[in-house]
Amino acid sequence: MERKIYISNDELTIAEYCNDFDAEANYNCWQDHDTQKGYNYKMAITLEAFKNRPIRSRFQSVIIRKSDNAVIGTISMSPENSLPDLAIMIYPPYRKQGYGTKAFTLALQYCFNKFNLDRIYAGCYETNAASLKMLTVCGFIPHPEGNEVEKHFETGAPITQLDFVKYRVDTK
Repeated sequence: MERKIYISNDELTIAEYCNDFDAEANYNCWQDHDTQKGYNYKMAITLEAFKNRPIRSRFQSVIIRKSDNAVIGTISMSPENSLPDLAIMIYPPYRKQGYGTKAFTLALQYCFNKFNLDRIYAGCYETNAASLKMLTVCGFIPHPEGNEVEKHFETGAPITQLDFVKYRVDTK
C-alpha cells in the first residue's frame, strides 16, 4: 500500500492514516486498559462501528518504524475550528522505547509548518508519568488555565487533565 508521507527522519515516518488498513490496530489499542487510563475513556463500540465513524481530525496519521515498516501508533490533531490539540497513541508492543517523543517531535514540526500555527496544545492526566515526561522533553509548558477536572472513567473520582502548550519557535 502506498501512503502519503507527511514527514520523516532516519527512524520514523509520519504518514497518511488509511481507515481500511489502520482502523483495526487503532481499535485494538483502544481496548488496552493502559490506553483507556491514558485517555480516561473506554470505547464501547464495535470494531465495525469504529471503522465507520467519521474522522473529524484536521490531521490523522500513523507512525511507521522505518527499520521494519511496522505501524507503531497514531497521531492526530483536533478538528478545524478548535484549539490545535495534538494527541498520540503508541501501540502496546512499542511503548517505553522513546518512539512517542520522537514521533511527537516530528508531528509538531509538520503541524506548525503545514497549518501555520503559532502554538499547539496537548494534554495528559496527572497520573500519566510517561506522557508528562514526553510533553516536557518536547518543549511543552504547563497551561493551567486549560486544566480540566473530570470523573475517572472507572471510579468516578475526580481526575485532572493537565493542559500544556508549545509555542512556535521560528529559526529565521
